[in-house]
Amino acid sequence: MMQASTQSGALIEYSGTLLHAAEARTSPSDREGHMVPVLCLDIELDNSFHTPLHVEQYFPTGHQAQAQAAAHRFKKGQRVTVKVPLLTLRIGGIAAHINVPKDQ
Repeated sequence: MMQASTQSGALIEYSGTLLHAAEARTSPSDREGHMVPVLCLDIELDNSFHTPLHVEQYFPTGHQAQAQAAAHRFKKGQRVTVKVPLLTLRIGGIAAHINVPKDQ
């Protein structure tokens, strides 16, 4: 993992192997529910845990064909590198246990 910088902030770079072919989907772009095309990639990262990473690249409204074309370029097993703005990074996990602290 490497960090780079842009005018809009720091980027984190990840490299790995596509777990399956990329997909073009639609996703809400804001709280009002406006839908935009999205390129979705699931990557097995180049680390000792082979961590899976889900990455989305948003396209402008009405550019579904461009998202579809991009999806066709990325095939299962292909090596890729992605740059993700640090401010948009979301971390997820599968919990082993969740509890509410007793003082609440």
